Amino acid sequence: MNMISLRKALVPLGIAAALAVGGVALAQGADYQAAKAAGQVGEKTDGYLGLVGGGSPALKAMVDDINIKRKAVYADKAQSAHATVEEYAFTSGCLLISRTKPGEKYQAPDGNWQTRTAAAPLRDSRCPPA
Repeated sequence: MNMISLRKALVPLGIAAALAVGGVALAQGADYQAAKAAGQVGEKTDGYLGLVGGGSPALKAMVDDINIKRKAVYADKAQSAHATVEEYAFTSGCLLISRTKPGEKYQAPDGNWQTRTAAAPLRDSRCPPA
């Protein structure tokens, strides 16, 4: 799929992804919020949570658990949207990155971790408008 086709396919998924992301976010507790505030975890471009610079086994287990839950939501919603899990997860990643707050970590399109400032985050050119 070329970039233009991918963008056309992803835009309608944006609304559905927002709903899916909201449901997953509600399932994330105080440990997640603390790790996010400390810059230990961040949103990745692929729609999953990532460890920023390693972490404890407990932190890795939490990230893995959240990502398993996200993948289950993405798989369910992708089927309803007639999209692949990867397309749906990517669109969700775009939305999650756009929703980061100043001081939070996110993955830039080049794969490097960035700290969100007051400016809009760097997002993949294939992302639907925020």
